[in-house]
Amino acid sequence: SYAFDKSGFYSNDKTSIIASDDLYLLGLLNSQVLDFVLHSIASTKRGGYFEYKPMYVQKLPIRPIDFDNPTDKTNYDKMVQQVEIMLTLNQKLAISLDSHSRTVLKRQIDATARQIDNLVYQLYNLTKREIEIVEKSL
Repeated sequence: SYAFDKSGFYSNDKTSIIASDDLYLLGLLNSQVLDFVLHSIASTKRGGYFEYKPMYVQKLPIRPIDFDNPTDKTNYDKMVQQVEIMLTLNQKLAISLDSHSRTVLKRQIDATARQIDNLVYQLYNLTKREIEIVEKSL
């Protein structure tokens, strides 16, 4: 999965950094659809892990937004809103100490991820059958 950093931290491990503050892109990259596509093109490491190398990520079909199209603009705004919610929920989870709060936050995170995935299904015009394939594969 992909992370968003506003603090200027860098990894001291093998990572790829996309220098962007585009929350729409972050939502797409963390969606089940693009994860499904990446798994179909990326190398598999021992243990079934996938390599998220730039050579694979650059092949992902990033859905462009036509800001002159009201539907596209609305979908873009919805994506950004859901990603902002997801970031806030994950920040709260990181500092939450009690078990009940953590459980509630995890459920909210899962629900938000589903909303993002549903929006991505719409953006890419996936059929019901294609959605089933994506969801069963991951």
